[in-house]
Amino acid sequence: MDYLPTLRRCHKGAIVLDGGAAAREQIHSLADLYRQDPEGVGDLLIQIADLKDLVDCERHLGGLGYAKPVRDEIVGELLGDIGGAEIHLDHRDNHRALMQARELTNQAQDIAEVAGRRADELEALTARARQEREQRRTAPRLVFVTRLW
Repeated sequence: MDYLPTLRRCHKGAIVLDGGAAAREQIHSLADLYRQDPEGVGDLLIQIADLKDLVDCERHLGGLGYAKPVRDEIVGELLGDIGGAEIHLDHRDNHRALMQARELTNQAQDIAEVAGRRADELEALTARARQEREQRRTAPRLVFVTRLW
C-alpha cells in the first residue's frame, strides 16, 4: 500500500514534508523479507554498508570509483523487493488537487490585490500626514499683536 507524504508543523512553525508512513511500510516489508531469507537480506545490508565505506574512500577520485553505482544498484534492487519507492498517484486525485491549488491561487491573488491597494492608501495617508507635520514645523508662526492706545 502507498503512503503519501504529509505536511506537518515542526518546531518554531516550520513546515515539514513527512514521509514516515511510507518509510515504516518499507521497513515492515524489509522485516518480512528478512524473515523469509535472513542470510540473503543480511548479506545485502552488510554489502551496502561496506560499499558505503568504500564510496567514502573513493570520494577523492572525482567519481571514478565503482562503489557508488554498485551500491546504488543493490539498494535499488532491494527497494524493488520491498515494494519500491515510487508513489503512483490517481489522476483523479491529481486533478482535484490541481483545481484546489488553482482556486487557492486565485484567492491569494485577490487578497494580494486588496492588500496592495490598502498598502497604497496607507502610504498616501502617511505621506500626507508627514507633509502636514513638516509644514507645521517649518511654517513661520505669525503673531498678531494688537495695541490698544
